[in-house]
Amino acid sequence: FQNVAKDGLSLSDDSSEAAKKVHEEAVEEFEPLTKWMGDNLKDEIEKAVVSQRLSDSPCALVASSYGWSGNMERIQRAQTYAKANDASQGFYSGQKKTLEINPRHPLIKELKARVEANEEDETAKDLAIVMFETAVLRSGYILPDSSGFANRIDRMLRLSMDISLDEKVEEEPVFEEEEEAAGEEDDEEEVNADDDDDDAANAAQDDTQEETVPHEEL
Repeated sequence: FQNVAKDGLSLSDDSSEAAKKVHEEAVEEFEPLTKWMGDNLKDEIEKAVVSQRLSDSPCALVASSYGWSGNMERIQRAQTYAKANDASQGFYSGQKKTLEINPRHPLIKELKARVEANEEDETAKDLAIVMFETAVLRSGYILPDSSGFANRIDRMLRLSMDISLDEKVEEEPVFEEEEEAAGEEDDEEEVNADDDDDDAANAAQDDTQEETVPHEEL
C-alpha cells in the first residue's frame, strides 16, 4: 500500500521504459520552472517537482514521508486532548511539503512561458502563489492567509478583465444623512409653529381676562 497524499508515490503504469523516458524529458524541460518556483516559494515548500500522478489539476501539495496529509492534519487539530504547544504536533504539521506540477496543464505551460520571458514578472509570481494556495486547499490543508489569497484573486480578476489595479471603488452616494437633516428641519419648524400657536393662545387669553376685569368692577 502507498499513501497517494505523500511524496514518493510510484504507480505500476509508470514503470515502463517509455513512461520513464517521457517523465525524464518533462523533468528536464520544466527544470527552470521548478527551480524558479522552489526559489519563490522557499518559505512555503521544500521543493517543486514534475508530477507523475496528476491528470486534471495544475498542481498538488504532497506531504513528506514524515509529514501529515491534509486529512490527518485536520484530525489532529480537532482532537479534544490536543495541546496548544505540543512539540510532536508542531514537528509533523511544520514539515514543508512538496509541490508537484502537471507539465501537461495549460496554466503550467503558460507560467513556464512567462518565467522564461521574464523571471521578475509580477503576474507570474502572483500566479505561482495562487497555484500554491489552491493546491493547499485542494489537498485538504488549512490556508493560513485567506485574506491575502482573496486579494491576489481580486488582482488577477482585474488583470483578466483589463481593469486598472489603481482604479478605486466608486463611492456610494449619501442619502440617509440628508433625509435625516431634512426631517430634523421639519421637526424644528413644527416645534416652532406649535410654540407660536401657544404664544398666540396665551396672549389671547390674557386679553380676554383684561377685558373681563373692568365689567366686574362696574
